[in-house]
Amino acid sequence: MRRLLPPVPEPAASHAGAASQVGAVPVEGEEGPGALGALAAAYPYPPREAGSYLRANMVGSLDGAAHYEGRSAPLSSPADMRVFGVLRALADVVVVGAETARQEGYRPAKARAAFAARRAADGQAPAPAIAVVSRSLDLDLASPLFTGPVVPTLVLTGAGAPAERRAAAERAGRGWWSRARARGSTRSGWCGSWPRSAI
Repeated sequence: MRRLLPPVPEPAASHAGAASQVGAVPVEGEEGPGALGALAAAYPYPPREAGSYLRANMVGSLDGAAHYEGRSAPLSSPADMRVFGVLRALADVVVVGAETARQEGYRPAKARAAFAARRAADGQAPAPAIAVVSRSLDLDLASPLFTGPVVPTLVLTGAGAPAERRAAAERAGRGWWSRARARGSTRSGWCGSWPRSAI
């Protein structure tokens, strides 16, 4: 976890100066170390030229629990939630497990006006896509996560997903599923997109 108070110095020029790095694009309306723009600068994403990467963010209790009564929010402080919101607002894709999506009533990511200029400068969609990872495809495809996203919701599953659920998901989705195989693996899975009219 990066220390936010006292304020951290700006990132090195080698990380902040690339044309695709959007750290210089301000987030309007706030000042101080807890401001959205300051948080975005404190947690910079690498330049696109650096290649693909994955960023993880989570909370946990002192005894190692990642949730309380099925939800992670009770473990989070307002500062945790603010950092989570900034990381999520600037991501291309937010990956979530199906159980978390079910328990927490996941909804699609919103296009946030505070980050619109920053996302546009980096060539991103107005909001991040949500990617749900599900082995069983036990998903409520009529929920807002699948029926009303700004950016299509993705579902990632394995080849062992029940055929009837995959067929139901295909009917509910955009109508495309692609077979994907991890490098060096002999097993493959499927990826689909919602809603049908979003792309």
